[in-house]
This record gives sequence, structure tokens and C-alpha cells, in this order.
Amino acid sequence: MTSEPIQKPADTSANLHPLVGERWSPRIFDTSYALDQNQTLSLAEAFRWSPSSSNEQPWHVVLLHKETALFEEVSATGLGGFNASWAPNSSAYAIVLADQKLDGNPRDMDKTYFDAGLAASQLVTQAEAMGLRAHYMGGINRDEILKTLQGRDREVVCVIAIGKQGSLAGQTDELIARETTPRERKDPAAVYTIDGVLS
Repeated sequence: MTSEPIQKPADTSANLHPLVGERWSPRIFDTSYALDQNQTLSLAEAFRWSPSSSNEQPWHVVLLHKETALFEEVSATGLGGFNASWAPNSSAYAIVLADQKLDGNPRDMDKTYFDAGLAASQLVTQAEAMGLRAHYMGGINRDEILKTLQGRDREVVCVIAIGKQGSLAGQTDELIARETTPRERKDPAAVYTIDGVLS
């Protein structure tokens, strides 16, 4: 079994920046790798400087390093299903939260989720630029995570596992099968329209 990390560039003839075209979401991480404080701050600042509607910045990100008590608690109670088997091998979690209130009143959550998604994407792009990999997780126990973080007036949007990509050597058959499955996207006509109406 190869010890080289798998690469899965986008199957496209368009001229994509490598941060876009070569990004994918592995589940195998180098368990020996630890994020340092400078890397962590870069990820946090990338999140902070994301665009938002009316510059309201309706978000928060909690970055948890491996082997800290909160990381271990989120790993034990906050991850659902298959995620719980591989995500704890990453170096850190970025837990993205969306504010529920603005000046004490309920927020327009459609805009809020969009803004939080932009911030999460910017954090992931920064991770890629630093030679790291990231994997968004929606299969999580949001209530348990919120309880762990003692969050108020916020919702957990997603958890992002971050670290150095690992190799297939010594991995389970199920994990290898998932890692080696080719990346797929819908046909372009189903995704975007240029200078025309929706079909």
C-alpha cells in the first residue's frame, strides 16, 4: 500500500486555482502532526476577515487542538456515526457557530447561515494554502457540542477537521475504499447557467 497521500484534482478543463481545483476532504490524517499557534491564528484570522452582509459578522469559530479536554469531549459526544472513527485523528477541530440574535432580536438566519458558510470556506481555503487539509462534517450532535462549549444564542453549523493528510498504509478497508473513491460532481448543465435562463 502506498505511503503517499492521495491526490484528487478536479476533473475539469477550466483554469482553476490549485486552492480550488486540488481541494478535497480526506478522512485520513497524520496522527503525529500538531498545529502550532501561528497556524491556528492564521486560520482564525482567515475566518474573521470573511465578508458578511452589512459587515454584521454573525459568526464565531472555536478552534480546538488535539489532546485538549474539549477536543476529546467533542470527539466522544459531539461526532455522529462514521465521523467518530476518523475525525479524532485530525490535529484540530474548527467548530463554526452562527449567531441567533442581533441587538437582542432574532436574526434573519438565511443571511446568517450564508455568511457563516462563507467564513468557513475562507478558513478552509487558508488551511489549503498552508499545506493542510480540511473536512467539513454535518453528521454531528449539535446539542451536545453546544453544551460542551457552553454556547448561548448560537447554533452549531458544522465541525471542520483540520490537519496534515495521512497515507493509506495501515488503514481499514472501509476507510481506504472511501478515500480512493473518485471525486464526482453533477453535470455542469445541472449546476450553472451562463447568459441564460434556468432550464
